Amino acid sequence: MPLRFLPALIIGFSMSLFAFSSKEDDNSSAGTDGPFVFYAGNKITLKYVLRRDTILRTKVLHFSNKKDVSLTCQIPESGDSFSFLLHDSPNEEPSTYPTPPRLLALSDIEGNFPALKTMLLGAKIMNEHFNWTFGTGHLVLVGDYFDRGINVTECLWLIYKLEAEAKAVGGKVHFILGNHEVLNLQGNTTYVRKKYVENTKLIGENYKHWYDHNSELGRWLRTKNAVEKIGDYVFCHGGISPELARTGLSLSEINHISRQNLGKPNEAIKDEDAKAIFDLKTGIFWYRGAANNLPTEEEITAILKFAGAKRMVIGHTVQPDLTALYSGRVICIDLYHEENMREGFMKTLWLEEGFCYALNSKAEKSSIFSISFPRKTE
Repeated sequence: MPLRFLPALIIGFSMSLFAFSSKEDDNSSAGTDGPFVFYAGNKITLKYVLRRDTILRTKVLHFSNKKDVSLTCQIPESGDSFSFLLHDSPNEEPSTYPTPPRLLALSDIEGNFPALKTMLLGAKIMNEHFNWTFGTGHLVLVGDYFDRGINVTECLWLIYKLEAEAKAVGGKVHFILGNHEVLNLQGNTTYVRKKYVENTKLIGENYKHWYDHNSELGRWLRTKNAVEKIGDYVFCHGGISPELARTGLSLSEINHISRQNLGKPNEAIKDEDAKAIFDLKTGIFWYRGAANNLPTEEEITAILKFAGAKRMVIGHTVQPDLTALYSGRVICIDLYHEENMREGFMKTLWLEEGFCYALNSKAEKSSIFSISFPRKTE
């Protein structure tokens, strides 16, 4: 029998069609990219990398008024494109939300635009014109949309576009930061594809400025949260560790402190609460313990009490299958979809009318709890 949950729809995917395990596997080179939007006083500068036949060139436009700016993303690999407008000045996101009528959760897309497109079309979040069609539903993106793939910019702008469209009809896009967002906001290029390093030379902008306070994407990302509670679910990228829970910080405090320190190198983070949040082992962006079934049942109970939630949904740590741990109280949605997609197969986490299922790309349902691994209390 399926387990009853909140009356929401949650689908979890994670794929990396263009993922690679190390820089030695990266054979990418400069290519179509942008737009990049930079601010200097009252001047707005747009920069694109465009390909004409075999030649790459840079296109630069200048504006003085946001309302005059229209942006277009082109994805030559798939022949897709979409256009959109700049948002008004971004506002910081709340930390808690009531239960929406439907909700879709995605994690660890890592610059894989074909995967993101496939998932959002399949779940009817958007149509073939890249327009929001999910009504008052909520889309939750559980971190790591940077690095490894070759369409990071396009993924970010599509999310940015859908966010405004969702808001206009009473829906919501939640972008929750992961460790790779944190790295890129720091200007850390450890996992950045060669394509982007070469593109910095073409547009004449050091990579550390692509997502700083003077860029549109940098300003937008700095409004985002490290953790959010939606209904009875708490969403975060790595997970809430017992160590972080013991700090007693509220979710709002975690998000506020996180935003204050985004962009700082780890060694420049001095505040003890900030250190706990950004810790490379137990911090909310990096923690893997819950996904690896390490905390005790009692510790998970304390973590959920700390968050005021009944269940925690996390990405970051890849699983062989959709995994419900701790009697369904921890749900892991980061999967090995690269291998499955070669066979045209995906699997999702689906909650419908209070019931929880694993749903594959053939619309076949099965119980996620057949692969549940509760931790034994010692």
